[in-house]
Amino acid sequence: MIVIFSYNRPEMLKRLIDECPEKPIVIDDGSDFDAMPFVGSCEFHRLNHKGREGFWANWHYALQRCKASDDEYFTFLADDFHSVDWETLARFKREKPFAYNLLNDGRTQCFIACKPVDKDFFGIPSIQVGFTDCGYHCNRSALQVLDFSMPPVDPVRFENPEMSSGVGMYQSTQFFINLVPMYIPKKSLVKHGDHPSMMHPELRKKTPLISQ
Repeated sequence: MIVIFSYNRPEMLKRLIDECPEKPIVIDDGSDFDAMPFVGSCEFHRLNHKGREGFWANWHYALQRCKASDDEYFTFLADDFHSVDWETLARFKREKPFAYNLLNDGRTQCFIACKPVDKDFFGIPSIQVGFTDCGYHCNRSALQVLDFSMPPVDPVRFENPEMSSGVGMYQSTQFFINLVPMYIPKKSLVKHGDHPSMMHPELRKKTPLISQ
């Protein structure tokens, strides 16, 4: 299953959908654009706009859709990703849980202090890290560790306007304490530019998501 999180980037969303090897599920955060042109090319779900503070609810909705499916592998994407290396992702067949970040933006640590270790993952030069963020590929057993759930994020977190949504921190922590290995590729399996962030404009200036 392919899940795309979207908000007010119809051109980028269309580009990504057109690249997908199967019909994706789009979780839209109450965008202003007309959804009708997308209905035939994806399973489109437009939710009420919740922004950064409510992004956890969009993830919970998506994880429940994953739970209800018969799929064994899941890819989570932002609508501004493109040129996903689907051929490489198809090689990642594993029964034990794993989470593989698609993007290498230069970070080897995030959320959790964990020493990065070089690894070969199904023939792909990779780094084992202590986080998942932005977009990743995993199997059903990894989502079972999350109980296919994303709980509400404490609103106190957002008293700091630079704080992110809390989704990546929660999932990274759950994977880490349950010994689910997390990886990043040495060379990104997806492309991403330096365009402004819709959700974290100030944070993006400090940690740009530029593909390596």
